[in-house]
Amino acid sequence: MLDLTQHDGEAVIDRTIDVLVGRLRRKIEADSRHPAIILTVHGVGYRLVAN
Repeated sequence: MLDLTQHDGEAVIDRTIDVLVGRLRRKIEADSRHPAIILTVHGVGYRLVAN
């Protein structure tokens, strides 16, 4: 995901993904503070829950 978010040689840090996932959650989750679609897997990353 980091490679996909890089633009014109800009440095991309892993917090970039966290910010983008947060923005996505605000758009698609019913309650972004208690996500049910995009879950955080601590120490690993994120998991998309299929309904």
